[in-house]
Amino acid sequence: MNNYILFGEEYSYLIPPLLSQNENGYVHSRFSNGFNIKMKDSLVFIGNTKNGLLPFGIHLQGEDTFRAVSSVKNGEPVLWNSATNSIEFSELAISLEKGKSFKNELIPLKSREIFKDRFEQFCSQLKQIESRTGLDVSINEFVNRYKAAGEKNWHGVELYLLKLMEAAMSDDEMSIEEALRYFLGRGQGLTPSGDDMIVGLLAVDAVSSFLSDGFYQKVSELIEGESVTTDVAKEYLRYALKQEYSSTISDVVNALAGGNTSDFEKVFHDLIGVGHSSGLDTAFGILIGMLVLENKQ
Repeated sequence: MNNYILFGEEYSYLIPPLLSQNENGYVHSRFSNGFNIKMKDSLVFIGNTKNGLLPFGIHLQGEDTFRAVSSVKNGEPVLWNSATNSIEFSELAISLEKGKSFKNELIPLKSREIFKDRFEQFCSQLKQIESRTGLDVSINEFVNRYKAAGEKNWHGVELYLLKLMEAAMSDDEMSIEEALRYFLGRGQGLTPSGDDMIVGLLAVDAVSSFLSDGFYQKVSELIEGESVTTDVAKEYLRYALKQEYSSTISDVVNALAGGNTSDFEKVFHDLIGVGHSSGLDTAFGILIGMLVLENKQ
């Protein structure tokens, strides 16, 4: 029996059809800023907008988020009630009746000139960050070494970064698989650093189209066919393969693709601020994608 109803303020346009196809589930994981429910094999995030508007998100006000997180327990049953347009838990229901649907649109890359200018701006912003990525890479050192003519002394993670960049420019299935297997699931947290980086790489392709169909297919095969990473990272990758991203990512790649610099620093720092290192790892993946695109052009 539900004790009270909370109303989602905003929800991804992808959520209603997902819920209508998967009416039963359970609470998958809880955090301070929200929780995930699992409906068949899909996750839905319910919580605040600390990490932006998520493509699989239903977003609540801050006070309602605290109340919702406090009222649910991991593993408890969840039911989608299509008659009332609400998700029912043991102690509460979350209704979409008063909410607003959103879609995080992407802007195609306008021109090489815009790309060149934004690439330099993005590099400059990233190189000011002294923190190392979740895979213990100094972005500043990596970029300087990458741009140094004749640099051959690559090893560890940096060697596989080069392999990833080469795979991103090829159709060779073995090269693509080797690079992806190294990064998928590598690192700590609900979304390992390697996965965040791949999401960032895919986000650049979403506005510029340089990756092969084989690259997308191999990511899909690995995350759907094997237990290579966490459930949460898998969900972000699934949406990335459909070119659906959180607003923190789409805002950055749109600024890079469209040439709008008025709020670039804000959206850049909004992304960097996501998670312990997730935002920085995603930004590094965006940089990797831009380096690949620069080579292709």
